[in-house]
Amino acid sequence: MDVSVRLGQLALNLLSRWPINSLPPKPESSLHYLTIGGRSHWLMLRESMFSLYRSWKKLPTTTTVVSDGSWSAADFYPVFSWWPGKIDVLSREQIIAEAHTAGERELAQYAEASAWGLKVASIVLLARQEPVLFVDADILWFADPSDLLGPSDSWAKPRGVRENNCYQHREMALRFCPKVLEPPFVNGGTLALHGEFLPPEILRAMVREALADPNDGAFEQTIIAAAVHRGAGLLPGKTSLVEFDDIDRFCHRNMRREGYCSRHYVNWMRHLFYRDALKLRLERSHPAAS
Repeated sequence: MDVSVRLGQLALNLLSRWPINSLPPKPESSLHYLTIGGRSHWLMLRESMFSLYRSWKKLPTTTTVVSDGSWSAADFYPVFSWWPGKIDVLSREQIIAEAHTAGERELAQYAEASAWGLKVASIVLLARQEPVLFVDADILWFADPSDLLGPSDSWAKPRGVRENNCYQHREMALRFCPKVLEPPFVNGGTLALHGEFLPPEILRAMVREALADPNDGAFEQTIIAAAVHRGAGLLPGKTSLVEFDDIDRFCHRNMRREGYCSRHYVNWMRHLFYRDALKLRLERSHPAAS
């Protein structure tokens, strides 16, 4: 392992032994924060939520965490009891049942078949009810994004964040939204929406196609990218960084110095997630946390 990866492993070990004490309440916004994960994602989710608390002036009124089936609410709440706001836990079975109730048979099947499908189904169903900001568990916050996100009453069409790589299912994209194959590309880690994700007939057709190989994440990425391109497009560039040029660096990119509100540490970037999460924990204070 190179030095960056070794430092990431050290940071992971330290964080796993460093609990978070109960945090005082903060003002709340009308935002509904949605995320999803397995039991193995809990450390990332904990540090992601801690970074949100430190960086945001107002906390989401509700935070919903969807279980992939590897944990229950009874397992979850004691571990996240330090969070000062409301956390709703939804099971995979609840999402599947809600999809069936809404007449979304294909979406229910996709949610049952894979975590990718569960993510898409959760976004689609909850965003119909209220403004939802979906955020993957492997994202850290460094500044309050409220000015960039805009008022939630303007979220009628989905908006996402950009990345420089094209991780799309080419054949699906060519059939439903060829624009996703052209830069700027869409990353599926953050999505803001209050309304319909995609036109119903297009959503069902894309999900049916994804069911051929539900564990292929390129289908999920293409569905989300199509929703963004058919919707309101990309959020401002400083909302989140999705970049990999510093993966092996000892001195990697600094989000506050570069003016980004968050960073998405996808898959092979996890060692940088833990390094940055440890730095955030070591900070004695930050303006948004006071």
